[in-house]
Amino acid sequence: MRAGRAGVKALAPPEGLFADFSREKAAARRAGAPAADAHALAFRRARYPERFRRHMRADPAARHALSALVAEARTRDVYVMCMCPYRTPGGACHTYLLLELAQELDPALRLLPEPRPAGQPR
Repeated sequence: MRAGRAGVKALAPPEGLFADFSREKAAARRAGAPAADAHALAFRRARYPERFRRHMRADPAARHALSALVAEARTRDVYVMCMCPYRTPGGACHTYLLLELAQELDPALRLLPEPRPAGQPR
């Protein structure tokens, strides 16, 4: 779900939003915030949830990609991943927002528990 070479680019955050988030996160880290706290703080300061949802609803390619993801998830397990830390504090990751939007499209969609990466404590 990133705008690099891999992933579904239409489901990635828009460049401006990601740039604002990255700038806020770097500022929080420079101010001494631990990585997880800086991530969650930047997510709030960049107004990430509102801006990402607005983008997803307004962009035809994003809506189409999300609809296709939901359609696929009706027939098999689909994994939505990001580079954010496991169990990001405060759900500060666009993948959680994508899952919420997917359930808005299909309330019957079943979300599986987030798998725990190898070596991560429970």
